[in-house]
Amino acid sequence: MGHSKGNFMKIQEPAREMIQDAIAGDLTSGDGIIGLIQPGIFNLAVRMLGNRDDAAAATQEILIKVVTHLSAFRSESAFTTWVFRIAKNHL
Repeated sequence: MGHSKGNFMKIQEPAREMIQDAIAGDLTSGDGIIGLIQPGIFNLAVRMLGNRDDAAAATQEILIKVVTHLSAFRSESAFTTWVFRIAKNHL
């Protein structure tokens, strides 16, 4: 059973309603977003850092940045584009 590499590595786009609810302070939506984006961020961190332990630590730091800056997200671009930019700048 092979994953297509591109699909497996990708940060998943949460539903727009989930993003809006999380910005409004709904913790369940916030947790849902973290669950969706964490694997893609981790895979990106592994590719860029080459070390799973460093990638795990960086993933946690990136997720904290995403959650604490959620209200700064403007819907002009895809959420994943915004998350990717945060992750790339951090790494």
